[in-house]
Amino acid sequence: MKKVLFLVSLCAAITMNAQEAEYPKAENLQAIEKMQLRVQYDVDWHHDVKHPEDVKHDKMYTEIGQSVCHSYIEREWNNEVKFNKNFDESGKRGTNAFSALYSNIGETFVGYPKGMTTVIYSLDMLNAYKYEEDTPKMEWTVTNEKLDTLDFHCTLATCSYAGREYRAWFTEEIPVSFGPWKLGGLPGLIIKAETTDGDYRFVLSGIEKAKEARDICLWNREFITKSKEKVRNQEKLLLTRPDEIMDWMGISYTAVSYDGSTVKLKFLTYDNPLEKE
Repeated sequence: MKKVLFLVSLCAAITMNAQEAEYPKAENLQAIEKMQLRVQYDVDWHHDVKHPEDVKHDKMYTEIGQSVCHSYIEREWNNEVKFNKNFDESGKRGTNAFSALYSNIGETFVGYPKGMTTVIYSLDMLNAYKYEEDTPKMEWTVTNEKLDTLDFHCTLATCSYAGREYRAWFTEEIPVSFGPWKLGGLPGLIIKAETTDGDYRFVLSGIEKAKEARDICLWNREFITKSKEKVRNQEKLLLTRPDEIMDWMGISYTAVSYDGSTVKLKFLTYDNPLEKE
C-alpha cells in the first residue's frame, strides 16, 4: 500500500490538466469510499454508425479508491449537478430533452457493492435507471509490445468484452488494476484503450492524487432499479425511437412548414452502444 501511495504522489507531479468537474452539495451524495487517485481520459467515439466521419469528444473522470473505481462523463455529471440545483431552488429538475444522452457509456462503480458493479443511466425525463452486475472478469492477453507514451512505459494487452475487441496499454508504474469505464484487471493503470473497430477510444489526459479527503460518491436520489437487460432496452428505445417516447409522454413535437401545414419533427437517432452484447 505504501508503494501505491508513493507512486500516486509521484503522479501528482507529472500532470493534471483536467477541468474541475462541478461538485454538488454533500447531502445530495452518498459516500462510498475515500478517493486515492483521480484520472481524466479524453474520449473519442462514433455515436452514429451511419455517419462514421462524425466523431464526438468527451471527458471522462475515473476516481479510484482502495477497492472501488468510479467513472463518469464530465458533461453528464455537470448536467446532473445543474438539474439537482434547479430542483433545490425551484422544485423543478429541468431537462436536456434528448440532446446529451447518446454517449452509451453510463456511470459505473466497479467494485460496488463488493464483487459487483453498479451502472447508472440518467435518462433525463425518463428518470435515472440503475442495475447491478457481477464485476466483469476480463480475460486479457498481455503481449510483448511496448509503448512509451505520456511519460509512462506501457505494455499492450488485448481482450474481448461485450461484443467488442479491445487494445489497452497499461503501466505497472502505477500498480492499480483499473482504467476507464469497466476496463480493468491488468497489473497497472490503463493509460490508453480503444476498440479495434475505432468506434471508441480512451486516452489519459490528466492524473492526480486526491487533493483532499474527498469521497467516491453515489447520487442520493431515487433510482428505477431493473435488470441490465431491461435498462439497456429502455436506453435503446430512447436513443433509436425518441418519437415513441414523446408520444407516450404526451409531448407535442410539431412545427409549421412553409406551406402552412403542421408536421412532426424528426429526431436524431443513435445506435452504437459501447456494449454490443
